[in-house]
Amino acid sequence: MTNPSESLRAHEDLQEFFLTVREWMDDNAVIPADIPRPAKGQPMSNELKAWAVQFRRKLGAMGWIAPDWPIEYGGGGLSKQHTEIIRREMGRRPLPTIQVSLMHTVALRMFASEEHKRTILASILRGEVSAVHAFNERKHGSDIGSNETSAIRDGDDFLITGQKDQITSLLPPDLIFCLALTNPEAPPTKRFSLIAIDAKSPGIEIKAENLLVPGREYKFFFTDAQVPKTQVIGEEGQGIEIAELMLGIERGGIISIPLDVQKDVEAQEREELGTH
Repeated sequence: MTNPSESLRAHEDLQEFFLTVREWMDDNAVIPADIPRPAKGQPMSNELKAWAVQFRRKLGAMGWIAPDWPIEYGGGGLSKQHTEIIRREMGRRPLPTIQVSLMHTVALRMFASEEHKRTILASILRGEVSAVHAFNERKHGSDIGSNETSAIRDGDDFLITGQKDQITSLLPPDLIFCLALTNPEAPPTKRFSLIAIDAKSPGIEIKAENLLVPGREYKFFFTDAQVPKTQVIGEEGQGIEIAELMLGIERGGIISIPLDVQKDVEAQEREELGTH
């Protein structure tokens, strides 16, 4: 049981943390008056996008994008109570998107290798990159099992060729999670892999698609874009499984993943990190 003095100290610690967070937010989470805010249904200005990216980097450097996730993966390693303070202070302020999605980060925690958690996941949670997922293709819509974008083996690399459509990205994309056909001879659910690709790689062209709101939807064209095989998330042939989990999170949030599965992932991570 917790004695009264411990409870008082814990309360004082949280109060001190709250004051620290509020002061930091007052200094860093205020959009300058000379940056225009978009009207409803209008795209963000380039100035606001640049501010959002800069703010995300600052927030990520504090470990506050995912305050209660492991420090090793870019999180803050904080308690649920500390996390609630940060989120409450964030919620008090009219901030633009920072484009960090649970559908990406949770999928990485569940399927990525330890190395990818410490690099790719950490780069997202430190606010260094804007990530997008590229699943849709115009000919097949949301039928991800019919995708034609291919990843052809070339030594230690893949050569990615194809087109992805209706890719939403409110901020300039840096990292693409691309669903690509890696083994057309495998059973249908094992033909695809999810590959993390630098959006600035040679062989990638990004064009705006003004379908609903200008400045938020894009087409990606891949022409023999060379990507190391080591950029496959999880295992080769696991792409459909990962993509379906990501889409489930997009539709239903984290509760779409059974609690016992979440606990198993966290237990495996504690063992890997040597924590309890």
